[in-house]
Amino acid sequence: MKVHEVMSLRVVTVYDKSKLKDLWKAIFKLHIHALPVVDAKNRLVGIVSEEDLLKPLYSNYQQYIEDFVSASDFEEMEGKIVEVAKLLAKDVMCPRVIFTRVDTPAMRALSRMLVRNVHQLPVLDNKDRIVGMITKGDIFDALFRRHLKKHTNQSVRESKKRTKKK
Repeated sequence: MKVHEVMSLRVVTVYDKSKLKDLWKAIFKLHIHALPVVDAKNRLVGIVSEEDLLKPLYSNYQQYIEDFVSASDFEEMEGKIVEVAKLLAKDVMCPRVIFTRVDTPAMRALSRMLVRNVHQLPVLDNKDRIVGMITKGDIFDALFRRHLKKHTNQSVRESKKRTKKK
């Protein structure tokens, strides 16, 4: 099974000059985990995750992780939202994007997601343009439909045959 067989063709992308407010709306209203950032030719230049949207609220993210109790004033952090809202996608995006290609085996893409601890991968064509997204859920669903559903249906038929014999 290849990535192009199970990927979603409906991809929400943003440009590097997209406002943080628009990124937030897309991620939270569409219930997605990340937004690919593309250039004018639809080539992938970065990705913005939910976490990337929250990081600017923390003056020193590492300090917060290391010392949760005595870190910064949380109300002060919340007050930063007005200044953070002025940021653009290019200010918060990760320029190193883990991606996959349309002809990659789906299980290899899943392995990449598990190892890199990401929920989804942008799918690129041979001209490095984004053509889809693939999630762990897409792959699990396809595996179930392709392999387990057959066995489930076969078990149901066998069960029905046993019931008729009685």
